[in-house]
Amino acid sequence: MEDLLLDLESASKRPAKQRAIKISGLIDRVCSKAYDDGFLVEELHRVVDTITLANELDQGSLSNLIRNLYPVSKVPDSVVIKVVSSLGNGRFKPSYNTQAGLLKWLVMVYDVLENPRMLSQLYSIIFNLLDTAAIRPQLCHVLSLITRRKHVRPFRIQLLMELVRRAGNEPPLIGLMRVFKDYYPDVIVGDATAGRASVFTHPNPEWRARLSEVQDLHLQRTQDALPIEQRTFRIANKGTNALKRKRGSVIPYVYTSHAQEFSTTLEEIEDVHEFVQKFEKIDPPNQLVAVISDPLLQKFLHLRSSEVDSSRIDSWLLAFFEDQLQNSGTEKDGILEMLDAILKYARYTKNLPPACLSYLQSMISFWNGNTGADTILGLLTYVPLADFEDLYASTFRLLEGAILCDGTTESKLRLLRFYGSLLDQWITTLLSQPKPIAAAGQAIKLLMEHVSDLSLTIIQSSIDTGALCTVLEFYERAAASTMHSNLKSVVRISLPPAELIYTLHFTNSLAIQSKLCALLAIYKKAFEFAMAPKNAMKQESYSSVYVNGFNGFLMDLCNCLWRSKAFNYADPNARGCLLDPTVNVVLSKYISTLDGSLSLLTLFTFSYSPLLCLLAISHIRELEDASVDEIERRHAGPVSQMSLKQLENQGGMKLSWQDYRLGFLHYLERRGVLGISELMYNTMKHLMPSKEVRS
Repeated sequence: MEDLLLDLESASKRPAKQRAIKISGLIDRVCSKAYDDGFLVEELHRVVDTITLANELDQGSLSNLIRNLYPVSKVPDSVVIKVVSSLGNGRFKPSYNTQAGLLKWLVMVYDVLENPRMLSQLYSIIFNLLDTAAIRPQLCHVLSLITRRKHVRPFRIQLLMELVRRAGNEPPLIGLMRVFKDYYPDVIVGDATAGRASVFTHPNPEWRARLSEVQDLHLQRTQDALPIEQRTFRIANKGTNALKRKRGSVIPYVYTSHAQEFSTTLEEIEDVHEFVQKFEKIDPPNQLVAVISDPLLQKFLHLRSSEVDSSRIDSWLLAFFEDQLQNSGTEKDGILEMLDAILKYARYTKNLPPACLSYLQSMISFWNGNTGADTILGLLTYVPLADFEDLYASTFRLLEGAILCDGTTESKLRLLRFYGSLLDQWITTLLSQPKPIAAAGQAIKLLMEHVSDLSLTIIQSSIDTGALCTVLEFYERAAASTMHSNLKSVVRISLPPAELIYTLHFTNSLAIQSKLCALLAIYKKAFEFAMAPKNAMKQESYSSVYVNGFNGFLMDLCNCLWRSKAFNYADPNARGCLLDPTVNVVLSKYISTLDGSLSLLTLFTFSYSPLLCLLAISHIRELEDASVDEIERRHAGPVSQMSLKQLENQGGMKLSWQDYRLGFLHYLERRGVLGISELMYNTMKHLMPSKEVRS
């Protein structure tokens, strides 16, 4: 069709004597193709443009094109607008025969318009064309379809009655007048509607039937081309190319050979309504294992599941995997196809077939860590919730050996993402249970401890922002799970290692520091939620040592960012960011030799921090620009409590130290840096009212 339309567009712009091809033959080929397959939306646009814009085509060719304008899907508004815009009298308008054909086409496709209200919005344009006698019958038909009460206005009634009088009671006008009278019978009286009227029926029922066939065929071809899991209520092996795709496949397809006289099969189901109506009469197929790759059978067994069906499926898979283990190294494509299909099945059912888990545990010892890695890791994500030590001994230890054999940071991150997905799946499993699983808390705790070791290994080998983000995202998932009311008695708060917290805090990325602060804010809310009196009685309380350890993180970060007391040990619970006191003394002396006005205590505040100092001075410049007429002096930077007092005395901006820091938090929020302010609002008691005002 693409080649045909290119030739048509080229030929339509040339006079007949200058064409290199015979236009009638080209038109016939386009129309034949359109009759068989219809026009896609883009193709429909191009053909309508060819018809409505100035061209050198004869009337017979244009009429033939209009008769074969079969859209394969809904007709978009833009096509309707193009057709209506081409109506009327004008030098560059199509002929009246062409306009009449287009109006007739609008009537025939009215049921498949993407937005039927579009014609209603164009009502005035169409109605005002009624004085064009050549296309009046078709205009009246279109108007009869789209006329509603809101369109019937006194001026239109008057104009229509005048047209009826002048035209001598034309049947199309009488028919439209009767449509108007149906809405306002008390207004249109007398003999205005007397006489023979047109009966507005579908102009070509055969054309409409062919349009339905074209659209149904296109829908079927589209469904056949989609991945199996995206198809509608039809079995996967139904369609023109399905049997070709299934030839040589290791997964049986849906086939029912023992259907009874009064029963039905899945192969006969075409849509959801038929599936619902015949559900109780559906006979299961010969091979239930076809459920692995067939979405309709998945729905059927999910709604009518039984232990017998599950046992049949698992027995077939067990035999298949045993055969694969005995023939190790052969038919790799077949096993990968099966594993890919089971992964899609597991994503649908949220369960991993036991036979598949047994196979993975058996083959992982000789797996190279690369072949089908995404599939294997995806399958192991659905390992049932169980004792983590047992799972590690039987599966995860060998998995890590295969994945980490290359020693790269990317392999460690892949393993971390896997454990994150496993945690998500276990949390989902817990939420789906009517009663909490007592052993789940210990399994998740051991998983968190194992991931903490892996995370420390990652940050020791890479400080790349992407790697650090992956680490933080895992802990964000874990922290969010502790906030769920249904899990509070099972899932305990597992904090990241202190070394991890401080390493991420002193990173060279503002995004990482912001995400870390947001994470600590979540953990603080989780502790408050868990230790609230109404919740603390329902679960094991947290030790004071554990809680104070977390409070130490909060104190140290607030000391660095807000209090100008970095690496301080004197405050309650402060841990000095784990910096050895002797190192603290050496660094303080070194900094004093560089600049007597500098201090180690203040080097990580908003004004001096390498990550925040530019934003801090930009915040000050913004305030100064807003009050440029009121100040005589600008701040030289960096900002300190003392420098703000000196600036005010020298004719500069009046700004308190507290307002400067609070305003900077708001400044960060406006630029999308939310984590730091979130932590300050949730930690500093005197800032909590500011948080309430902001919210």
